[in-house]
Amino acid sequence: MSRTSIVLWRHDQIKTDELVRFARGAEDAGMDTLWIPETWVRDASVQLAISAYSTERIRIASGIFNIYSRSPGQLAQTASELDVLSGGRFTLGIGVSGRAVIENWHSQSFDRPLVRTREVISVLRQAFEGARVNFAGQMVKMEGFRLRQRPVQKKMPVYLAANGPANTRLAGEVADGWIPFLIPFSRFEEANAILEEGARRGQRPAPEIDTAPFVLYSPNEDTGRARDLLRPIIGFYVGAMGDYYHGQLTRWGYGDEADRIRGAWKDGGREAAARAVPDNLVDDLALCGPVDRCREGLERLRQAGVTHPILRLPDEMDEAEVLQGIATIPALQ
Repeated sequence: MSRTSIVLWRHDQIKTDELVRFARGAEDAGMDTLWIPETWVRDASVQLAISAYSTERIRIASGIFNIYSRSPGQLAQTASELDVLSGGRFTLGIGVSGRAVIENWHSQSFDRPLVRTREVISVLRQAFEGARVNFAGQMVKMEGFRLRQRPVQKKMPVYLAANGPANTRLAGEVADGWIPFLIPFSRFEEANAILEEGARRGQRPAPEIDTAPFVLYSPNEDTGRARDLLRPIIGFYVGAMGDYYHGQLTRWGYGDEADRIRGAWKDGGREAAARAVPDNLVDDLALCGPVDRCREGLERLRQAGVTHPILRLPDEMDEAEVLQGIATIPALQ
């Protein structure tokens, strides 16, 4: 079976008993990894620990920890602890998040994110190998740091969330995996070529890097209903998340659509933005509709260079629908 993973549903609101059922359902469905996001409400390390303790086989992963609110030493300690707790099943997903989150909510200066990312990954590698870390970089300075409890895994996988060209190239240079989000399927081959550029720069074989995008997934025999469940998610990211995803879709050829969604958000909020998301954009950003239709879309993604799709179910689904959705995933392979 090809590697397929899943993002924790409604992670900012989920209750502990729902989390346990979700994690076990994902494990029973043969998912490779359960990815748990950390946005602005919940501490993902706690949810990761619960998931690790509740399962036996599925990998668990941070999707993502930002590299500003946790120091490099804290990132190393948390990752090592989760790897030990899970018996060697942890993947560390990291990223820079965005200026508004880092400066307004975490009281950190959003300085030189590419430099910081490179330096953080460098010291994490050293720490995971058991070295005493003495590092004097431009953004990261550490002296005498050493993990008392090393990870179970000989090499802790470090994945980098990246969408823009410079950060994607960096993922190709230094990360074990690349986590993009909301890159149109029709342009994914071009985006993957940027990752391969970075791999060449880092003198690495591109196949060593796991291309693992978050992919919106809405299985439903009624394609219209499947799309409608996804419109609020797309509308939120494009309309409410500053210029980031608006600029990304513009860069990939959906500038008019992005303008309309952002305008609708400003005028009417979430519901208006959702209504402004057209069918063709949903279909280019998501797997939606009957399972056969979703399987065909996933195959096109794999042909475009995706090696490890990470499926995200709609937040609007209730728990029963979510567990039913998880049960459809093996049929995608």
